[in-house]
Amino acid sequence: MNTETTTSKRNLPGTLYPDFVAIVDQLIETVDKKDLELMRKDFHTRLRMTLSQPERAELVEDLWDFFYDWCLFEQKLPENMTSWPMHIQGIWKQLKQENLRGLYSIQKINDEGLKLKELFTGKTHFIPRKYDSDFLGFQKGDLIEGRLIGDGSGKRDSSAFVRRPSYHPLEVHDYIKGKVKKFKKDKDYDTYQSWLWLLVGMYLKYRIYEHMPIQKIYDDNSRI
Repeated sequence: MNTETTTSKRNLPGTLYPDFVAIVDQLIETVDKKDLELMRKDFHTRLRMTLSQPERAELVEDLWDFFYDWCLFEQKLPENMTSWPMHIQGIWKQLKQENLRGLYSIQKINDEGLKLKELFTGKTHFIPRKYDSDFLGFQKGDLIEGRLIGDGSGKRDSSAFVRRPSYHPLEVHDYIKGKVKKFKKDKDYDTYQSWLWLLVGMYLKYRIYEHMPIQKIYDDNSRI
């Protein structure tokens, strides 16, 4: 897929944080396409996924959003972009300082918003509802992986999703919680963060291979 087509859903409300959109659009214009393709191969390897694109458009878009999240926050591509406009560099400086990625349990959902608890740290976060369609389909007890950023309201405890979070069905909650419990026991936050990308890969493959039993996908030794 041509990277020029990956901004097709940038204007959908509540889907992508505007500052993330600005940085990604600048990155697409700046970074050599061959370099991005090499990084995409590395990213898919980390997710244990093939390079072939899913057939469904929404899956393709989500996959690209995860990829650019990885490029920005894990590979820190903007750090070397000294030619970027000053206001874009300023946006990046704020994003890299304030973002927080984790695996969250939904503690409460109502008209005001979403209360989350990060499974490794135990810290709680609140995401205010901006649109009626926000959090559609979410319910208390759900497990979601996502990256949070301050929502710009100035309130210390008010956050927003940087991009659409990944959702993990009830059938695999025991597996997920067992993994996190082990990371916490070992006090191994770095490995936990790396594992979250494998979890994203499982989530995407669960959506791609709908005919496969979910337990065969959410498995440490799975090669699906």
